[in-house]
Amino acid sequence: MNKQFFNFFLGALGTLLFISSCTTDPIIPAGGVPLDPPIQDPGEENLCEDGVISFQHEVLPLMVSSCAYSGCHDPATAAEGVVLDSYENVRKEVSPGDLNDSELYEYLFESGDERMPPPPAEPLTTAQKDVIKNWILQGAENTDCGLPCDSTQTSFAADIYPLIQNYCVGCHNLNRTDGGVRLDGYDEILPYVENGSLVGSISNDPYYPIMPPSGSSLSECRINQIKKWINEGALNN
Repeated sequence: MNKQFFNFFLGALGTLLFISSCTTDPIIPAGGVPLDPPIQDPGEENLCEDGVISFQHEVLPLMVSSCAYSGCHDPATAAEGVVLDSYENVRKEVSPGDLNDSELYEYLFESGDERMPPPPAEPLTTAQKDVIKNWILQGAENTDCGLPCDSTQTSFAADIYPLIQNYCVGCHNLNRTDGGVRLDGYDEILPYVENGSLVGSISNDPYYPIMPPSGSSLSECRINQIKKWINEGALNN
């Protein structure tokens, strides 16, 4: 190797080292960069008429939390050929106005491994089943209207836990602890209140995993409800 080439090689190497020393790794959210950011409940800006079920903000959160996860009805697994992560896919499993011809609804009442969500996951509550039933009876439309919200109402039992139950508990319960997280009761929720991760995740803070990861996200009003509950002492009231 001649001296001129050797000097050129050292110079080029030095330049590369200098460039690499001046760069930093990008900040990546803990949950990764979402491909499709959740759709936020529009709340009072597009309020549902009395009694109308909002698919995007009542039915879809239940599907995402309790059904459309890895190993079940997410796009990658598609158990039994069924995916339940969007209106188009959920609509394939129901017959508008006809509960008896809607497999999605029928499977909610099956026993054993046929029940949805399957054991050991907890079954949907009667109130959650009624949401799906009424949506089907109303025509199974892709309704995206917002839900009434009063940010001053901060009872844990009446206001806060029902939100967490519909949006989060399907993935974070005794039998299914995604990310090692449980949110199926006051005592289970409290640690994530105290470390800030509950608010960080539902507020789409880039330093926390976005929750829910797909489907509909909580409206600003509901996020403010949870924040107000926390600021008032996060009482088990």
